[in-house]
Amino acid sequence: MTVMSRILTPSHATPVVSNGQTVQRYLVTCVPVAGWWENAGEVRARFIGQRFDDASHVFVLCEDSRLVGVVAIRDLLGAEEATPLRDIARAAEAYSVSFDADREDAASAAIRSGLSILAVCDAEGRFLGAVPARALMTILRDEHIEDLHHMAGILDKSEAAKDALTAPPHRRAFYRLPWLLVGMTGSAAATAMMSRFETALSAHIAVAFFIPAIVYLADSVGTQSEVVVVRGLSLTDSALLPLFAGELGTGALLGSILGCLAFPIVWFFFSSVGLAATVGISLAVASTIATAFGFIMPWFFARLGYDAALGSGPVATVVQDTFSLMTYFVVASWLVF
Repeated sequence: MTVMSRILTPSHATPVVSNGQTVQRYLVTCVPVAGWWENAGEVRARFIGQRFDDASHVFVLCEDSRLVGVVAIRDLLGAEEATPLRDIARAAEAYSVSFDADREDAASAAIRSGLSILAVCDAEGRFLGAVPARALMTILRDEHIEDLHHMAGILDKSEAAKDALTAPPHRRAFYRLPWLLVGMTGSAAATAMMSRFETALSAHIAVAFFIPAIVYLADSVGTQSEVVVVRGLSLTDSALLPLFAGELGTGALLGSILGCLAFPIVWFFFSSVGLAATVGISLAVASTIATAFGFIMPWFFARLGYDAALGSGPVATVVQDTFSLMTYFVVASWLVF
């Protein structure tokens, strides 16, 4: 059988082990092929009556089955009969990927290059088959859904993270309850700390008015960092220190902005520079600290092999709240009490 008339079958493909993430999984082998020396009329005549898995392109091969070009079927149909294929073929390099190429990288490259099909070749450049447009769409859809799951922090490299989402309610409660008990213990510690300032709070009751605001805003800034990190643990393998420095700087900036906004408002309504400064400084410092813990906790739990989305939330919250209260009372003891 010559290269001009053959239609590839799975037996022509080099045996490879697919892990489901390579283009080999999506390979179709019954596609139009032609010799580089043929003309458009010869190729069209030979394809009459044949059926293909995908007939959007003709793959132009040399004598040893190496891919040398690709012709879109519309160009083949529109060409004069005597037109050599090599005159209407597009460069093979733009269309060609190796059989072990990552599916997402291959699909993204096809989209960037405006291609609707990819030719798959072995290490020597011999043509094995093609990944058609419908397969590229399937790859992009699957990768999009996976990325959305990663961004939500519900799909990770461990089976425990998946099980925490799909397990029966009693098992989900079992996964989450220990971390809530840790949070309850931390809440008790925070309550005990507040009781030490009972006398001071009684004498300066206005200080107590801002406890919910300090705790809530600092916790919100820390929670934003926590969500970013839980998502980032699944999406990136970047070095930890630059990510931490960037997130800490963001938290400090947000806290400073909130503190600057709160200062004139508290001063105007309570006519106390000390109280206004206490609220402003506490917001800046507490937000920075909350950001640090919001970043470190998910990373720490992931390093220990626990589900960062479940464990870091309750623990990070109670730690952030405790340090926010501590910061507020320390600053207040300097400026107000």
